[in-house]
Amino acid sequence: MSDYGSMLLVNGEDVDRLATVPVALAAAEEAALLLARGNIVTGRVQVNGPVAWMRVLAGMVTDLDLLGYKEFHRVGRDVRYHVHLYRESTGEILGVVDGRRITSLRTAATAAIAVRHWANDRPIRVGLIGSGEEAREGLRAIAGATQVPRATVFSPTPANRDAFAEEMSAELEMEVVAKANQAEVLDECDMLYVATSSHNHPFLSASDLGNIGMIAAIGSTQPVHRELTGDVFLAAAQTIVDTPDATHESGDCIEASAQGWDAKSAILLGSYLSEKPMNSGLTIFKSVGSVEQDLVLAYYLIEAARSNQAGAVVPDVASLRVMR
Repeated sequence: MSDYGSMLLVNGEDVDRLATVPVALAAAEEAALLLARGNIVTGRVQVNGPVAWMRVLAGMVTDLDLLGYKEFHRVGRDVRYHVHLYRESTGEILGVVDGRRITSLRTAATAAIAVRHWANDRPIRVGLIGSGEEAREGLRAIAGATQVPRATVFSPTPANRDAFAEEMSAELEMEVVAKANQAEVLDECDMLYVATSSHNHPFLSASDLGNIGMIAAIGSTQPVHRELTGDVFLAAAQTIVDTPDATHESGDCIEASAQGWDAKSAILLGSYLSEKPMNSGLTIFKSVGSVEQDLVLAYYLIEAARSNQAGAVVPDVASLRVMR
């Protein structure tokens, strides 16, 4: 794809222009199906210092001939992200993509393809808990993946949820209504998108759910994070996960396992997409994210940049050494 000896730089402004919902959905679906096939190897490392920390998520996606990593580091409140992509077969660099939106965009798109499969062409009312960037990307992706006539949102700060409702109504040209409490959202939705900071105690239990058919929970990505109580998983007819790591890395799943939920019963998203969706009972989609999602989305964005003559072609800064 790239000229030997050069690479493509795709900055944040380019990503904002190129990262359409169809692009993100296509990348998320391909990443899910590739993971189910099994030709993916991943690894990660995190380094914590007195002032800064850095995390590197690396992977090989053999079916796309990709090798790469997402790197992000934080100093104070400032976080910077980049995704670096190479050809697995040759080591040739393809490009570097600004990763500021990669995480939230791939998280939202991955959840949206699960929601689309579950909805099975039915119009659905979407409820959201949370009104930050993750919730915004989530509603964009779900509205782009299936029919959403109406959405409701709750978050603890009235100004934030009101602004979310006003801005997303205008952006998506649909009715988005802010609600004063969580129960009102639960009463008025068919599926619930849970996108919170999840640093506090879990706030959603099985007794809260009523007739909700699906929950997509994306905020609890570490053992210390919590959104759903364990009994939600026990009440579900099926649980879909974006990666097997979700069953032992999310605090929600850890509690559920302690209460008797069988983590081995979780269905990998790529496998779920190949099955006929259930039309009764509660379906949970639980995600913690995985590097192949980042790499495949970055690859799609590089392809889109080349097609649209975006980005900057620059010489590769890495010189070649031939090893004996």
